Amino acid sequence: MKSFKPVGLGPLLLVLMALSGCAHLGVSHLDRQSWKLETPRTMDMEFMKFDYEIVPRKDSFGLRGTAYVKKNSVPMWVGWIGELWIQGYLSDMDGEVLAQGLQVFSPEKLEAGKGISFDFELKPDQLDSGPLYISFGYRMALYKSREDNNGPPFMAIERAVSQ
Repeated sequence: MKSFKPVGLGPLLLVLMALSGCAHLGVSHLDRQSWKLETPRTMDMEFMKFDYEIVPRKDSFGLRGTAYVKKNSVPMWVGWIGELWIQGYLSDMDGEVLAQGLQVFSPEKLEAGKGISFDFELKPDQLDSGPLYISFGYRMALYKSREDNNGPPFMAIERAVSQ
């Protein structure tokens, strides 16, 4: 009977890490709006709405505004935001992400019309000529209440994907 020797995973891990370095984040599947400095804009997504503007900073750009959970788009029983991550993306015409920002928010009560302020720094390595776009991503886990979060949450996720 032939015996098999275990093979070290080191070489395989090196190959996987090298290949993953070639992956890019893409947002072509998300809603995008053209880049306009210091102009208030609104972007509606499936479960969130974003009022925002892009402002110049010393060595970067700020993407700031207010996000709203669309209460009419989530189940009626939802009353508590247990987890919320919001991302802002700067992308090129093909949807390749050039810069991104992320904020993670503390749990809070979900109230219709109450916004959540965000402020991202977008610092692309370089900006080629051509149109630029803004997109948003989010991940949220919504519960019935702060005390009653033992059941499965309502999950809503829209974000960039690896290409």
